[in-house]
Amino acid sequence: MPQVAPLRPDDPKRVGRYRLTGRVPGIPAGSRAYLGRATDGDRVTLTMLATDRTPDGAARDRFTAEARAARRVAPFCVARILDAGLEGSHAYLVSEFVAGPLLSETVAATGPRTGAELEALAIGMATGLAAVHQAGLVHGEFGPDHVVLGTEGPRVIGFAITPPYGNATPAADMLAWAQTVLFAGSGGNPSAAALAALPESLRGIVASCIAPEPSARPAARQVVVRLIGHESPQAGVLAEGSRRAAKAAMRAPAEPAAGAPRPPAAGRRRRSRVVGTAAAATVCVLAIAVAVHVLQDASSNHGHAFKPDSASRPAASHTGSPSASPSPAASTSPSVTLPTAVAGTWSGSVQQGSGNINTQVKLNGNSPAGSISYSGTSFTCSGKLTLETAASRVLRMDQQILAGVCLDGLVTLTQEPDGSLKFNFKGASSLAATGILTRQ
Repeated sequence: MPQVAPLRPDDPKRVGRYRLTGRVPGIPAGSRAYLGRATDGDRVTLTMLATDRTPDGAARDRFTAEARAARRVAPFCVARILDAGLEGSHAYLVSEFVAGPLLSETVAATGPRTGAELEALAIGMATGLAAVHQAGLVHGEFGPDHVVLGTEGPRVIGFAITPPYGNATPAADMLAWAQTVLFAGSGGNPSAAALAALPESLRGIVASCIAPEPSARPAARQVVVRLIGHESPQAGVLAEGSRRAAKAAMRAPAEPAAGAPRPPAAGRRRRSRVVGTAAAATVCVLAIAVAVHVLQDASSNHGHAFKPDSASRPAASHTGSPSASPSPAASTSPSVTLPTAVAGTWSGSVQQGSGNINTQVKLNGNSPAGSISYSGTSFTCSGKLTLETAASRVLRMDQQILAGVCLDGLVTLTQEPDGSLKFNFKGASSLAATGILTRQ
């Protein structure tokens, strides 16, 4: 798990009945997430929420209600919430530890899912949503970055919105399910053509879930029944769906011990599309935290902002990265500087996963230096940029975060014909962030 760090001196060693073994970086300011072990030795992810998430008795009651509802979700194709409590002034949540990469990262790394694997994936995702809906919750932000391909099959993460739903409804979840199946089957480019290319067993069901009228979309349980072809299997609909979904299981990535020496940069980038359990399970925990803090954000159409993150600063050669090799004309000299044509302040909104991030870049002409800042609904961070290579109209810059919860990574800026800069961020274990920046 590349995103696990050793405990800091001021971190607790125990919370409730859980022993903490490592810290998960990249969590919104004020909240802290840890890997831990329960008294029976099972691994868990524990998140201590910021005090402003539960500032008074009413908010703590809301937190308790959300957590209680989340714990009622049947254990079929979901990352379960295991426990919740209060430690001093902090509320905390404990989630199941599920090893495996995110669907979004797997598709980006290895392409579309096909045949029996795609069918099993579709069954697993629908089963997970059916379990969430059965408990009186909705997901509200379902998509490829809320599905972990675990060792026993796909697991849905990031649920916990209770009524009133607002824009987050069971019907909206099923539209998102259909779009996610199209994403997985097309390699990340869902379209009308992608629908026609789906296996016949999926095509009609997916088409019914993208109906413009929400009331025309089938419920998640109905989708599972249609996919497994049986209304009353002996073990139950959700149990049978979970069993069928196991065909889409993934082998868990190796887990280095917290604090162990990290592999060389090139090795990290070769695994850059694998997201460890800690990050995946933490998404599920934080969904409840955000719902407690500001429910209207959780049920908006846009979802939560995602934070640019990474494991460590890339090496100059970027060995092993698909787009790492500079062209013969690229300059890697220590004296390389930014062209004066790009000097100034550039800003715009970039997209990472289903969220948008306000981004500002300042570049210094005739210098290798620049700065960058990000802001979202629950975080801000800033850092410095250092030019590594300049080839034609492409600038590759090392990002080092100096303040805030974001981590380091690689920023690529491409000068477009209209005078704008195409922005791309990639870290060692994150979704790519892309967008267009314009000069201010």
